[in-house]
Formats: sequence, C-alpha cells, structure tokens
Amino acid sequence: MHWPQRLILIFFLLCAPLLAALPASSSAQNTVSIGIVADNEPYSSFGTNGPQGFSVDILNKVGEISGVNFDYRVGSWTDIYAAFLRGELDALDEVSWREDRVRLMHFTRPYHLRRTIIMHDANRPLSGADSLADLKGKRIGVLRDVYYLQTLRDAGLNLIEYSLQPEMIQALSFGWVDAIIGSEVTLSYFARQKGLVSVQPIGPAPLGGQENEDFRIAVQPELTNLHEKLETALASLDPKWLEDTREKWQEFGGKSLQVPQFQLTPAQKTLLRQQGPLRVGLMRDYAPLSFEDGGQVQGLTVDILARIMDLTGLRAVPVVGQWSQLIEMFQRGEIDIMANISDLPARREFSRFTQPYHFVSVVGFSQSPDLRLTRKEDLHGLRVGYGAGIFYADALRDVLGKDAIAFDDQASMFVALANGQVDLVLAALDNGNHWIRDQGLRNIHIAGELHLDDIVREDLRFAIRPELDALVPVLNQALNGISPSEMRAIENRWLGAYFETSSNAAGTVLLSDVENAYLTQKNHTLTFCAHRDWMPLDGINAKGQHQGIASGFLRLASRRLGIETRLYETTSWRASLDALQAGRCDLIPGASNGSGLQHHSDITYSAPYYALPTVLLGRIESPFITALAELERSPIGITRDFGLFQDLRVRHPNLNLIPVANEAEGLRKVQSGELYGYIGTLATTSQQLQDMRLADIRVIGRVPMDTTLAIATVKDNQILAGIMQKVVGSAGADELNQIENQWRSVHLSAHVDYSLVWQLMAGALVLILGFYAWNRKLRSLNRQLEQANAQLAKLSATDQLTGLGNRTRFDQTYDILFQHCLRSATPFLVAMVDIDHFKRVNDDYGHAAGDECLKVLAETLRSHFQRTGDNVIRFGGEEFVIFAAVGSVGEAHNRLELLREAVSAMPIQYETQVLHLTISIGYCLQTPTKKAVPTHWLLAADQALYRAKSQGRNRVVQALSTGTDGAS
Repeated sequence: MHWPQRLILIFFLLCAPLLAALPASSSAQNTVSIGIVADNEPYSSFGTNGPQGFSVDILNKVGEISGVNFDYRVGSWTDIYAAFLRGELDALDEVSWREDRVRLMHFTRPYHLRRTIIMHDANRPLSGADSLADLKGKRIGVLRDVYYLQTLRDAGLNLIEYSLQPEMIQALSFGWVDAIIGSEVTLSYFARQKGLVSVQPIGPAPLGGQENEDFRIAVQPELTNLHEKLETALASLDPKWLEDTREKWQEFGGKSLQVPQFQLTPAQKTLLRQQGPLRVGLMRDYAPLSFEDGGQVQGLTVDILARIMDLTGLRAVPVVGQWSQLIEMFQRGEIDIMANISDLPARREFSRFTQPYHFVSVVGFSQSPDLRLTRKEDLHGLRVGYGAGIFYADALRDVLGKDAIAFDDQASMFVALANGQVDLVLAALDNGNHWIRDQGLRNIHIAGELHLDDIVREDLRFAIRPELDALVPVLNQALNGISPSEMRAIENRWLGAYFETSSNAAGTVLLSDVENAYLTQKNHTLTFCAHRDWMPLDGINAKGQHQGIASGFLRLASRRLGIETRLYETTSWRASLDALQAGRCDLIPGASNGSGLQHHSDITYSAPYYALPTVLLGRIESPFITALAELERSPIGITRDFGLFQDLRVRHPNLNLIPVANEAEGLRKVQSGELYGYIGTLATTSQQLQDMRLADIRVIGRVPMDTTLAIATVKDNQILAGIMQKVVGSAGADELNQIENQWRSVHLSAHVDYSLVWQLMAGALVLILGFYAWNRKLRSLNRQLEQANAQLAKLSATDQLTGLGNRTRFDQTYDILFQHCLRSATPFLVAMVDIDHFKRVNDDYGHAAGDECLKVLAETLRSHFQRTGDNVIRFGGEEFVIFAAVGSVGEAHNRLELLREAVSAMPIQYETQVLHLTISIGYCLQTPTKKAVPTHWLLAADQALYRAKSQGRNRVVQALSTGTDGAS
C-alpha cells in the first residue's frame, strides 16, 4: 500500500466514530419498522405486490401525512408481537388496548372498530338473535380459540369450531351450521370472494361488551415523538375516506371503485363497425347464470353480456340450448361466442378466451346428511352424476370410471338423485340450489366442495371463435369497464336469496323475526321521498297524492308487508337523495340508475323491478340514427340529475352533452333548434311531449343504456334493504304489467270553457270566408310536406354507402311481411348473405376498394330481388339479409343460386385492379304458423350461412326448419 493510501485509511478510521455520531439522513430517520399480520385478510396480508389490505392502506395514508416511511415486517401475530416486546420492532399494527399492555407500549387512538356479528344464509333465515339465548338449539360456527369462545360456551350454545374463517363461510352456505359468529369485515369479505351473496349479517353478536374490538397502532414507550406524529396523522383522516376504504376491502376485495375509461383504438372501432351480429351460445338450464323463463333467456351472464353489448355497440343473437349441443355448434363454427365456459388446454385449439367474469363453487349434493366431500377419495364407491361436457368430466371419469354418470340436462340429474339412481350429483352451488327448489326436492344436502387435483372452482369466461380473436381484447376492455359496484348489483340480483321466475309463486314475503321487529319499531309506517317531476314513473299530483309506476309498486309493498306509507315531498331528485341520507325518509320507491345515486356512496338499492329504454329525441325532420357515434359534435341535451350523464360522458367522450335543468327545458331547446337532440327515458319524455303539446319532436334513436327503477335505502339500514329486496322478489310479472299498464296509459280529461263558445262562433264566420281562398294554397303546401317527410323517412332507413335498407328499415318491415305471410299462408324466405374472405380485400387493397365491392354487390342484390315484397337489407359490415314472400322452395333456391353465380362471375373494376368476389348464402323457407317466432327464421338462416362457410364457402345452404338446417 502506498503512503497516500495509508494516510487516507488512517484518516477514515479516526473519523469513523465522529461520522457514526452524526445525525442520520432524513430518510433513515423517518424509517419505522412495523409489524403487520400476514394472514388477516382483508385487513392485512402479503400479496403478489407486497403487503396489502385495509390496515395497510391506513398505514400508507398515515405515512404519507406524517412523513414516516414504514418498513413492513410481515408474520404471524404471535411472531410479530414477540418481536415487538423484544424491542426488534418500532411499532405494531392492529393492536387492541388492554390494561395489562399499557406499561409495555404506547397506544394511538383507534382507527377502526372491528364488529363481531352473527351471519345467516338468507335462503335459510335465522329467526331472531337479540340475545345468546335466542341461539340455543342452533348449530353455531365459531373460530377455534377466539377470545369470546368461553362466553359462548357459558351460554350453553351448540358450537362447531373451525380453524379458518373461510371454512365457517363455507359451512354456513352448505347448511352445515345455522349461523356463524365472527368479524363483520372479514366474514363479509370471504363471502363476497366466494360469490355467496345470500350469506348476510343479521346484527351484532350480543357478547356483553366484547362485540367491538379496537384497532390501534402501538409504539415502543420511549418513541414519544413517533407516537405524536402517528396520533396527529390518524386524527386528520377523513371519516368518509376511512369508510370508503373499509367498503373497498370488505365488499370489493380491494378493487378500485373507479374503473378505467372505456376507450377503443381506431382499428378496434373500425372492427366493430364492420362486425355483424354475433351468435352467442347460452345454456337454458344453468340458473341463475343463464336460463330460459317465460320464453326469454335471462340470468347473471345475460346481464353481463348485455352490458358488454352496451359498451361496445356490438349486437348479440342468443342461441339457447343444452351445453352438449352448444359446445358442438361452437366447435363447428355455428356459434361465434360461447358463454359460461372455463379455460381448459384442450379447448384452446378452437377457442380464444376472455378473462373470467365470475367464479362458482362446484359442490356435491346428496340425500345423506352425513356424507362429507373433502378429497377425491371420498368419491370412491359412489355413483356420481355430472353434466355432460363439463370441464372436470375427464378428471372425474379417471377417478370413478363407469360410476361417473353423465346427464344432458340438470333437471333430470337432480330427479335421478331424488329417485336414488345416483348417490351424489355435482353442480355449481347456486345452480344446484335452484333445481332443488324448482323440482320441490326435499332432504337434499350439500356434501362439500369438489376437489379433483387442481380443480376446485370453475372460472366462467366468454370463448370466441379463433377467426374472431381480435374481439378478445375488446371484450376484456368491456369487462374491465363494468364497475365493481355495477357488477355487485348484477350479482345481488341473481345470486341473492331465492330469485323469482315466472314459475315461482308470487305474492308471499317471509320476514325474519328481526325484520318483523324492525317494522314493529317503526309502528308499521315507513316514510318515503318523492318529487313532482318524473311522470309517469314517479310524481305527485295537484292534490299532493303520490302517483306513477313507483306509487303502484309502493302500494304493492304496503299490501305485502301490512304497513302504511307516508309521503315526504321534495323539490328534486337531488333533494330526495339528500333527505334519504339525512334520515328524513326511510326509502325512495322510484330510485334509478338515472337518478344520481352514484354520487351517494352511502345509499344502496334493491334489484330493479322495472326497466325502460333510454331514447334520443330530435326535431321531426331529423333522420333516425343507429349509433351515438353518428351524432359527432351535435349538441345533445340531458338533465343534470340524470345518472347516465356521467356514464355517457365516459363511454362516448365525443358526445357534446349539454346539461339542462329539466326535461321541459331540454325539449323546448330542441324545438327551437338550440339543441340537436335530447336524451331521456321513453316514458317520461312521451309524457312531457303530451303535456307540452309538442307535435314536431319525435324519437330519432335508441341509447343502448336502459334506465331501471328500484328501491333506495341508506346503506346502514341493512334490515330495511333486505325487506325491500324480498318485496321486489315477490312481485309477479302479471302484477308488474298491471302497474305499468295503469300508468303508461294516456289519460285525457276534456274541459269546455263555454264563455269562449260565442267568441268562437263569431270568429268562425270570418275563418270560413277565408278558408276557400287558403284551401288551394294549403293543398299545395301539404303535398310538398308529404314529399319532404317521405324523403326524410327514406333517408333515415337507408344505408348511406350502398343505398339498401338499413337496420331501421329492417325493423320497420320485417314483422309486417312475416304477419302477411302468416295471414295468407305464404312461405316466408329469409336469406343471410356474406362475402367470402372480405377482410382480405380490405387488407390487400384498402377500405376504399372494399366500399366499392359493397356498392357493386348491393346493386347485384337489388337487381335479383326487385319484385314487390322483396326486401334487401345491409345488416352490418359485409353481411346482408334478404326477406321475401315466395311461392316454393324451388323458386327460392333458384333465385339465390342465380344470385350466387352472378356475383361469382362479376368483375369489379377498382382503379387499375379487377377484383372478384364470392358469397355464401344460408336461407330458411317455411310457412309461418300462429306459434311461430319471426326471429327464428333469421337465426336458422344465420346457422345455415355458417354451415355454408364450414362446407367451403361460395354455396347456398338451406335450413330445413327454423330449428334444423341442412345443405341443399
């Protein structure tokens, strides 16, 4: 070592003690080691991105305010508590104050009170729990070694102890216990994570003062400066922020309630514009996810699909059937999208999957109350029924061989269980519970959740044909565009306690003892808020009486519950919501997603009991629109309190939305030309047009976002919310139709002012004298007006590129021609025409070349189908529809074959290129009967078209009936 280096080393050694004594850097000074529990979801846990949870969010906020940098040390409670006592940690989180701990640590104020509650399954409601004595004779689930366990034992309760809180939730949902006692936030979190909406709290656990546990931060006794910083930061936290953070973790698993703005790239927008209707496979017996009831398919998946269609502007054609049929059609390419499907490696060859939109637990149902299913070996020796083609079928057959018995439909599988033909059936929890109720089966018990190697829960996704894989990111964006609260509302509607179908007996509401006690406490009288200005949905007449569809439903609720209602009148929607929030009324009977509820996070609402379309109105000369994108920057009015205002701004940022005070103002501005259009509900705007006697404004388009009516209550009043949800569930379709018909009817009352009669008679003579002179002039003006209106109507129903009819023209004429064929017993022809490999034309020659091809093809279609009664429609992109009344199958096939040959032989000149096209045609030709459904012709033709595609394209394929197709 050279002497300069020796001098530097000696100098450093001499100065080291002095350097160590210097103050640490600001960052090091402010770093505080703090212990948090690793497995205490949703308060604290260790996730993929590190520590997470409600308590971690609180600590991060406290650190941000105080300038403290927390160094999280994660472990079990026992380990981190011991480390803190040894002085290895500066602070400890989630500590409760106890007198024996005061000398060991310095406590901050509490930032959270963890309530201990009783939970039940609303499908098997618990009757009363005001004291521990009320729980005697019930099976009560509780955590092993919990601090209040001895209190429960001393009360003589029948306790069933569990090691983990998720096990308690599962036991309650399976019916193994009647109630569970535990932390409200934690139990609610795990219930939501498992999709068990019917598992609900019924009230605090009566533990004699032990039911609330305070959460604080503890610091070492000597760190008084740190304690002061943390105490000051906690004191400054906004109570609303604390409540929102708790709700975010308890109800939504930590997901942000702010969804990203739904935006498409220019390429995606072009893709969607060119995309024709999509055939979507939906199971008819998979309630409550998708099922057929009263001739309509509905359920959780159907609601999510509808929301995706709203966001993207895509159009769906439901194809309803059994799983085994649908999956085969999907593999053959006859269905574009398959719903309720799981991602399996074997399916990836013919499927492109979206992200999951729902998870379901697969459980075993048995007649034996003692059978428990905890591992796959428990299946040995049992005859086990399962749905044919289900995702775990191969794994189940590997375990059971011939004892695994496949069923094509769910109903017959559960009947086989009741008849003893199988010992156990496997099904999704909610679907199995539905079939038990639907079939009236008794003594059916849940044995447990299916465990087959890695198969535990089923992930439900949408699967798309590989040819349409460009739609996958669009559908994923749309799924992400559904907010957590919106998804929760859909889940509550379909996964709550016993949803109603038309086959269920309507009219009964079974209340728990707690709910009855609540109504007794309210003297069987509830106050509701309403204002005058939303007829025919909700309003108040000149006599101060409640009226409208909401009033009809409220009277139904009063009869169901045996209660009186009292009106609290407000001046606006905003005032109604504020009054509800302030406790001046108990509920709003006509709340809607269009009433500004999203601005009041402490208000909740029931499942909707009424839905109505949202429309665009314009002046009578304005053309019809088929998509909001056609409006570009035209000024469109919308009321300030209309909740869809914000949704429209997010989903359609190019819309020039102009807030107005009310509908009357908006319609007047449309009439004067200040606004191009006005967005509102069909029912209320129709009423307003009638009241204002405006004859020059009409509906010019549909907004793809329906408005719904529900009952709003404050979120803290869960008992009343549960009561109102039961009332909504009890309402039958006939009752709701009767309410709607009563208030959607137009009531006119004539009033004659006889003081004007003589004045009118005197003026009549003058008018008669001038009538003849004006008559000729008026006839000429009327002829011009009729010609202008006819031209406007033609333009609104015409595709601008091809000159053919568009979807508006289709809607105007399709049913009319079908009814004509029905009355005259004439065969009805529907043909779907699609250009083969049209995407290649756009890709190779550009969209201008594609447009030229579409125009030439349109002219060819028009020349081949120009008889009276022939209709040619551009349905979307490169897809066209022909519908006509024809004489025979031979005539129809010959005309379509001539069309195909003409297109195949037709050169298309574009600039210096000569292009050639071929088309595939699928058609359905049947004579309608009284029970026939017009859309079945369209669906059968569509399926025949895809048969033509799969057989090699450039051909004509006939559907043999409205349900079965075959090649000609």
